[in-house]
Amino acid sequence: MSPEELFEEGAFLLVKQEFEKALEYLSKAIEADPRMTKAYQARAAIYLRLERLDEAETDLQKALELEPKNARLYFRLGQIFYRRSQLGEKEKNLEKALELFNKAIDLDPLYAAAFMARSQVYRDLGEEELADFDLDKAVAVQRETAKAKKIIDF
Repeated sequence: MSPEELFEEGAFLLVKQEFEKALEYLSKAIEADPRMTKAYQARAAIYLRLERLDEAETDLQKALELEPKNARLYFRLGQIFYRRSQLGEKEKNLEKALELFNKAIDLDPLYAAAFMARSQVYRDLGEEELADFDLDKAVAVQRETAKAKKIIDF
């Protein structure tokens, strides 16, 4: 199988939530094409679901080496640090998650999920006004994106 076919099979298995099999295919895709960012990202998503946070972080760091302007990668990495904040060293991990969500928003100012995630970090840090502002921003971004899609797709 080609690297792309291996990735597609891994992605299919991920959707079916057959995580261990998906990991096998995604790892083979990466082995066959170490520059396949989307395979690192998909594998990291599985590791995150399985609470294998260090492995998820390693994959996302590698993906960021390949695509340093990819907002989604910073968002995913922020999710890892947010999850770590729930497991211990709360403030340190929240600050790192905040930094990563900020980077995702800087790269993609219309990234509603990043605004929502940053809102939760602000709330956990006790910054209610900032949390509310980001939540409102996420809703506004979603609304404007939906309007734009209607115009484009008419």
